[in-house]
Amino acid sequence: MSQEKVVVIDKSLPMQKIFEAEQSWLSCIGCGYKTDLLDERKFRCPKCGDLYDIDHNFDLLNKTLGDYIKIFDKRAALSAYQSDNPAIRSGVWRFKEWIMPFMPDNLIITLNEGIVPIVRAGKHLQNWVGDIELYIIMEGMTPTGSFKDFGGTVMMSVANAAGICAVGCASTGDTSAMAAAYATAAGIQCVVILPKGKVTAVQLAQPLVFGAKIILLPGDFDDCMQVMQELVASYGVYPANSLNPARIEGHQATVFQIAQYFSWQLPEWIAVPVGNGSNCSSVGKAMRLMERFGQKKISRILGCQSEAANPLGKSWNLAQKDSEVALEEWKARYGPVKTGETAATAARIGSPVSRDKVMREVIHSYGAMQVATERDLNEAVSICGKDGHFVCPQTGIALAGVRNAVKGGLIKKGERVVVVSTATGLKFAETAAAHLQHNIISVSDCKTETVAKILKR
Repeated sequence: MSQEKVVVIDKSLPMQKIFEAEQSWLSCIGCGYKTDLLDERKFRCPKCGDLYDIDHNFDLLNKTLGDYIKIFDKRAALSAYQSDNPAIRSGVWRFKEWIMPFMPDNLIITLNEGIVPIVRAGKHLQNWVGDIELYIIMEGMTPTGSFKDFGGTVMMSVANAAGICAVGCASTGDTSAMAAAYATAAGIQCVVILPKGKVTAVQLAQPLVFGAKIILLPGDFDDCMQVMQELVASYGVYPANSLNPARIEGHQATVFQIAQYFSWQLPEWIAVPVGNGSNCSSVGKAMRLMERFGQKKISRILGCQSEAANPLGKSWNLAQKDSEVALEEWKARYGPVKTGETAATAARIGSPVSRDKVMREVIHSYGAMQVATERDLNEAVSICGKDGHFVCPQTGIALAGVRNAVKGGLIKKGERVVVVSTATGLKFAETAAAHLQHNIISVSDCKTETVAKILKR
């Protein structure tokens, strides 16, 4: 791919100033270097090479925790009514003052995402996991079928405000669907880079339907992400991956919805599957924001990875001393891993881009990491199905991680745990069916008597 072609695809339009410097900005998580939110294109600190957070001047809003809660609860009550206000029809922009407070409403790109159910675990899953109070937030019930829509609406709104003509992403499937859907809604071009043969048919169909340009590479996600990061650094491609901190701002709505569901009390634990790390990063960032406004109790984060792709889980175990982990020791023990085969293809990532943010948030919340076996994560999906919920294999990782933590005594009896279900199981239907073939009965004729005999067994 020549530089000229990439620049043509990704050239930005002239931009009017939207955010003043004192309203919202980018801040390096390593050295604190600050830069303009809408001007940034490389998304790595020029001084230390670390990732950015987005910060906002909340003092300009002059509101207390109680003030915000009243606003958010009123919007939630109005969500059943027809409205053109994105703060009413989106479960992400409901929390606009905490997510992107100074974004003009006319620049917001929304597909009515984020109003998702939080469900109590059914009896089969409850028995499988253990004696805790278990809930699942069903983030697969979104426009493109995954939690990525929570971040996508904010990321694409920022891209729209910045005058971006095209966005790009590396993906294991869900990010590409989100990026393509929100880009077409915004009138922005989209290119997605996928690992050939390592995404499901549904995950490949989604960006095709949404009109994205698809490039298949003969490698895994980490190879795709390496190319994507080089395109961002050297060619000015605007990233839709969690390298872009605007994604993290939107994902924070997960925590705010959980808190709102429980009358603004957070559970003891929030469990998330960890692939590239955006979910874990945003859960922690949201809770630190709530602490800033006076929230007294936050949740502990349980980050969960599969045995096939567990660089953070593996290094966590290596860093433990007397059942405790120090941040610097964890970082010292961390190293990328070569991924193996797993049904949880969306989490088959051996070198997570947001690893430093994951480490920061797990440590700050006094959380932990767990590693799930392939057998356990697939069993978790099957058990959920018996309760009427078809969840993705990545959700299976988190559920298996919770079960491990309960068995090991990390999660105590009776504690409240919310698992983030990251995608609909319909994206992984072939994988789920393959593990349940033993439940299918084939017969040699079409006689009613034959079927009746089977029903009597």
